[in-house]
Amino acid sequence: MPAMEIPRHPPRVAGEPLVRVRDSIPYALALGAVAAFSFLSGGYVVGRSTPVAVAFLCAAAVWVWFLRRSTRPSPLFLAALVALAAFAAWSALSVLWSFGPDLTRIAFNLTAFYLAVVTVLGLTSARGLQVRVVVYGYLVVATAVGTYAFLGKAWPDVVTHAHTYARLDSPVGYWNVLALMMVMGICAALAVAGDRATPVAVRTVAAAAAVPMGLAFFFTFSRGGWLVLFVALALYFALTTTRLASFVSLVAVVAPLAGILWRLRGLETLFAATTDDSLRALEGGALLRWTAAALLITAGAQLAAALVQRGVSWPRWSVLVAGAVVVVVLVVVAGGGSARFVQQRGGTSWVGLKLHALVTDAESEQGENAADRLFVFTSNGRIPLWREALAQSRVVRAAGTGAGTFVFTHYRFRQGGGIVKHAHGQWFNVLSELGVVGLGLLVAATVLLVAAMMGNPFAQRRDRLHPLLVALQAGVVAFLIHMSWDWDWDMAAVGTAAFVFVAVGASYRTTRQADQRRHTEEHGGEEGVDAQPPGRWGRAGWGVRVVASAALLLVAASWLPPYFALRAQNAALAAAADGEVTVALGHAHRAATWDPLAVRPLLTEAMLLQQLGRNREAHVRLQTAARLQPQNYEVWYALGMLEHGVLGRDAAARSSFSRALALNPDDADSLYELRRLAQ
Repeated sequence: MPAMEIPRHPPRVAGEPLVRVRDSIPYALALGAVAAFSFLSGGYVVGRSTPVAVAFLCAAAVWVWFLRRSTRPSPLFLAALVALAAFAAWSALSVLWSFGPDLTRIAFNLTAFYLAVVTVLGLTSARGLQVRVVVYGYLVVATAVGTYAFLGKAWPDVVTHAHTYARLDSPVGYWNVLALMMVMGICAALAVAGDRATPVAVRTVAAAAAVPMGLAFFFTFSRGGWLVLFVALALYFALTTTRLASFVSLVAVVAPLAGILWRLRGLETLFAATTDDSLRALEGGALLRWTAAALLITAGAQLAAALVQRGVSWPRWSVLVAGAVVVVVLVVVAGGGSARFVQQRGGTSWVGLKLHALVTDAESEQGENAADRLFVFTSNGRIPLWREALAQSRVVRAAGTGAGTFVFTHYRFRQGGGIVKHAHGQWFNVLSELGVVGLGLLVAATVLLVAAMMGNPFAQRRDRLHPLLVALQAGVVAFLIHMSWDWDWDMAAVGTAAFVFVAVGASYRTTRQADQRRHTEEHGGEEGVDAQPPGRWGRAGWGVRVVASAALLLVAASWLPPYFALRAQNAALAAAADGEVTVALGHAHRAATWDPLAVRPLLTEAMLLQQLGRNREAHVRLQTAARLQPQNYEVWYALGMLEHGVLGRDAAARSSFSRALALNPDDADSLYELRRLAQ
């Protein structure tokens, strides 16, 4: 179907094709990092994500010497970079008062990585090729991730990651983030499939790619995923100039998917957990066959629609009417369907009950990993976590407890068991860890980045790349909304993708505006236009490049100590399990040397020294750990056990256990030891 407006081509500018291809390299490398993070536990595990982050940062340090930008970045984008850099600096500074300085270092490393991504890419010129590299590249990544995830259901005897739960989470490692990545991919697929200027074959493949992504999304059973899907699609269809074509593509994808899910609704292993591997394989085969049929139907429908659109000359008024009709249909279907759904269940009184259940977590998830969880209204423990963050912020309002240290807040203020390392809401998490200063900096950076990326979304509707840019904008908005109730920021796969989207969108806006100004001037435009001579921003001196390159290499180097310390720590535990205590002690000592901010290697050293009968040395290690992280209850518990069980210092042990219990009131072990000492 035709676009709502026939977009005109942006003005051509001077430049060798090789230069334009060269400017795509950092974008391609960033997407390669997204792909690698996605298949390495989502980039959350430091031991797996560090090589990828370091490789990209080193490549970025090299790219600084090739960067030639002939346009001035927008003031909004520069202000956003300053705000994000200030947030990163505040995160680094918080190590001075952090409850867990080793955790703060890791949190800073990730923030600095995001800053490097958006800065290097945002200062690299972006034109049509770069936008397509990002949209098409992410579409490839999302398709690969979605296909692998889906095969856990459809081919479980070969791709075996979906055996434990009914919900899909691999390869990312967290179902809600997998759902978010699929939402971002679906927006990209609709933009490509609905683009009249794109070859028919590419449009067909894009629509077909949305099938495994759609199934992977559905089988995450993510309530938050559904919410951001509706928001992202609403934003996309509100702003795109290819509403009718994208809507046809959406129907071509959704109709077959809905059909096969309805047809297979009785296959229990698809919608609930099971331990019957043979039944899972049998029903997965049925899903695979029906999915193949859905792929063919989607591809055929998209191919037919694209050929009709290309073969018929549509008058402009019909395009405008069709776009308006699509918007009306979407509003009526969404609004009318929602109203009828609510009315059938009791109207406003039912809504009130569900909101109360959401706030109080009154409804429980009996089968939390099954499909019926989608109809349970609960925050799943998030609201209590937000209260914990608020409670901590009242204690240390301005500075917080240090980046990455919410786990200590949870220990202190929790009302139940379990270990939670993030407040499951980025804004609350930052308020707890970095105080009102950190929260203010993050909010400012976020608002400025979105403004720099989007500008006036209605100003360039004739740009033929407008639908692709809108898809990127919808993906970023989905990320920002979703991270408001989850820990997406800590998952480098989706976080990096969002910052890549922001960077290419902001760079494209300023590059295109400068190209238009130069085009106008070269063809007799008005005097006084703020034209900039080519190469002005490309003549940065070697001093600036040295500083930028050194900064990137320093950030890369900052990732290495926790990485090598973790490797040494794991080696120590493995050697200890094999009975090689002396060897294990050597590994633990190396871990402590690599990361002098961490207490885990010191705790391991103390344990191993006790096994060797070197109790005095073990006590020294634990005292060092207590001075390093006095807010860590595990240190005080270990110290109390040594003082009571080995050194016979019951008074000191009682003090240590009391300190541990004050830091973690629900710690049953510390309470038990205190009661033993009281007898």
